[in-house]
Amino acid sequence: MVRVEVFTAEPPCAGCVALLALADRIKEAYPSVDVIKHIGPCEEFGTYEITYVPAVVIEGGRIAFMGLCPSFDTLVAALKEMGVKE
Repeated sequence: MVRVEVFTAEPPCAGCVALLALADRIKEAYPSVDVIKHIGPCEEFGTYEITYVPAVVIEGGRIAFMGLCPSFDTLVAALKEMGVKE
């Protein structure tokens, strides 16, 4: 199972709202992906050195996106690079 962690602000900006919806869409389309949402400042922001939100970290602490919400297709492409199958 591949873990995807999404990071947003509290209150969420427009990009953060879009990322939360995208995370739900990924979870529905890829049940083998473990989606974890971090909303607002939390310990994991420092762990991964997240400096801008929205941000996405994929399995193993690799920051895939920071400061923008990727499209569904772009995030799927990143997951496929990590071995996620449809």
